[in-house]
Amino acid sequence: MTHSDDFIGLLEDYLDSFDGATPLPDRVRDAIRAELPSARQVRPRPGLERVLSMLSNASAGAKLGLGAATIVIAALVGGAYLNNSAGVVGTEPTWTPAVTPTATAAATAAPSQAALPPSLTETQSIACAPADRGRSCILPGHYQLGGARRDWPAAVTLDVPLGFFEWSGGSGWEALLAADPPAFDGSGWGVMFTSVSDVYRDPCDVSKGTIPAAQVTTPEQLAAAIAAWPGFTATTPTVITVDGHHALQLTLSGSKATRCGSGNTWVTKAGYSVDAYPMANPYGGAYPTVFRIVDTGQGLLVIRSAAFTDTSPAELGGGVAQSATRHAADVAGLQSVVDSVRLTDWPASN
Repeated sequence: MTHSDDFIGLLEDYLDSFDGATPLPDRVRDAIRAELPSARQVRPRPGLERVLSMLSNASAGAKLGLGAATIVIAALVGGAYLNNSAGVVGTEPTWTPAVTPTATAAATAAPSQAALPPSLTETQSIACAPADRGRSCILPGHYQLGGARRDWPAAVTLDVPLGFFEWSGGSGWEALLAADPPAFDGSGWGVMFTSVSDVYRDPCDVSKGTIPAAQVTTPEQLAAAIAAWPGFTATTPTVITVDGHHALQLTLSGSKATRCGSGNTWVTKAGYSVDAYPMANPYGGAYPTVFRIVDTGQGLLVIRSAAFTDTSPAELGGGVAQSATRHAADVAGLQSVVDSVRLTDWPASN
């Protein structure tokens, strides 16, 4: 047991001052004074915890007085804190939800599928070359095809090098085309991506009708429909994989018999008719084009890429002179786009 005369003196001074405003009963004051010298002493505790400990060890008579003193001390301390916090009184505290280690680890181990790159339609445009006075080309980077689940059987991502721009014929039909100086647009030479629904029986004669989508659900079925198109020549399909997915690859060429405008091959999932360009065009010619027919597990995706380096039919229509090597320098960039294609399931939000 110890005795603190200083503490008792301070408390009595406080009670005397407090008494002037709200007098405590004499019996309470006497009980407090009588209890303090014999109260069990414990390890010092901080702040109000020490006062509450004293209160729990006091007699019934002293508890009333200590309780009243505690309330007053708390009020004084609180007022002093608020006075020392000028400028923040009345401001609600900001609450930041805690992230548990388990949630953090899970997020790191399994990133959200929603983290897809920006679409080709959201890219920044830059100059294709010093001679390009505009902003005709896509900023090189990693992108996804524009649209959503309703347009494509899978989310398609790819890498775009310098020298290409985006072109779209409708939902589920998008292309990357090589820039063509001096205009740097409208080349009609590059790689095209499409979804597949109903397939035309004759690209140059829509009156012959279509094969229903339900009958063209595999790469083999679509390859057979393409091989049956009159006026076109198709190579024997070979089995390949695209990002681990089963696919067939074939090369389709046109002829003088396919001078039927741009023709029609099939309809996208969204109902847009996809042309047969460049195999079908107003000028004739072979213009061989590689078809990669991919089974995504949720529908077919067709990747069509130019397999020629000549001036394209679109460029001929724009007055560009015929050249067998006009796009020779673009072949490497085109192949890099095709090689970079990746297919993923759509996030639930799409």
